Formats: sequence, C-alpha cells, structure tokens
Amino acid sequence: MKNFLLLFYLLVTFGTNALAQEERHVFNIIHKGKNIGTLYAKKEQVGPKIIYSNRTEIDTRIITKIEVDYNYKVVYENGELSHAYALILFNGKEKTNTYTDKNNKGYIFYEDDEEENRIYEPITYGTVNLMFEEPENVKKVYAEEHGCFHTLKKLSAHTYEKTSHKGKTSIYKYKDGALVEAEIDAGLISFEIVAR
Repeated sequence: MKNFLLLFYLLVTFGTNALAQEERHVFNIIHKGKNIGTLYAKKEQVGPKIIYSNRTEIDTRIITKIEVDYNYKVVYENGELSHAYALILFNGKEKTNTYTDKNNKGYIFYEDDEEENRIYEPITYGTVNLMFEEPENVKKVYAEEHGCFHTLKKLSAHTYEKTSHKGKTSIYKYKDGALVEAEIDAGLISFEIVAR
C-alpha cells in the first residue's frame, strides 16, 4: 500500500500538464495573536480531474515545542472524490497516514495501510474544498483525515460551522465565494487562518 501511496503522490505532484488551470491561496496561521505558520492551498483542473493540494506548516512553543506538518492530496473526477491522501507529522514523527480510494461500490478508507472503514455514498465535498469553494447548500463534509463525514451548518451569511465526529467545531468565513478566515480546532492545536 505504501508503494501505491508514493506512486499516487508522485503522479498527482508531477503528472499534471502545462494546460492545467491553477488556483492558489496562502493563509497565515495565527495562535493567540501570533503568526505560527502558513497554509498553502492549490487547486488544479486537468481535464475532468480537479486536484487539491494543501500543506500546513506550524512551528510554535506551547509549554513545549510544537511542529506540525499537514499534507493533503485530494483528487475529484467528474464531481466525485476519486482519491484522498492525508499525512500529518507532529514534531517530525508520523501522527496520521490515511488514504481514501474509490471503487465500484463506494470508498475504502485506510489508516496506516489497514482498512478502517467503507463508505457507500458519493463524496462530492470534503474539508479540502472549504479552502476554495463556499459550501452553499452543503450539509456534510467528508473529512479526508478521519474517513467520515463532519456536519456543516450555516450560521449567517457566508459563515459556516463544521462539527467533527468528536464534537470539535471550526468556523469558516467567506467573501465573494472565497475563504477569508477560519477558526480551526485541529485537535492537536486550535488556531485561526487568515487569507493573505
């Protein structure tokens, strides 16, 4: 499975062509008023595929030094999730390594190369989409890291609350359809992201 993940990562990273349409966003990561990192988000359209790449780098000290590196590679084809890969490092050590793969019956979610869950409904919107597309009329969001759905509730015009399967909430705010800021409870650490 690890060889498959490496091949998937290489194909997604280097397999795009010059005709791809690309959209990029950069966000500052703020914790208690201090900039502690950067979130880089990229969306590419290559034919019928939309490829999302998110990388979050956090480096701070809260009682002890905390370095967190979130990496997401997600592919949608014809409006549905095809593959999703999430790798999270905490202080240089692997904390999360998950993969979602579509098959003819739905999806299989793997964690650390072991099958953990099967999903039998279409996945059309995930947490990675929140960085690019305002979730109008979206009620649930696929969490690529956890292999399950989180609920989404509209709080007011252009403001949404996402609640994880563990009850952690995050707030997302949009302007003209683009994410401008969010309050994220990531479990390991809570922070804000603000568009540059």
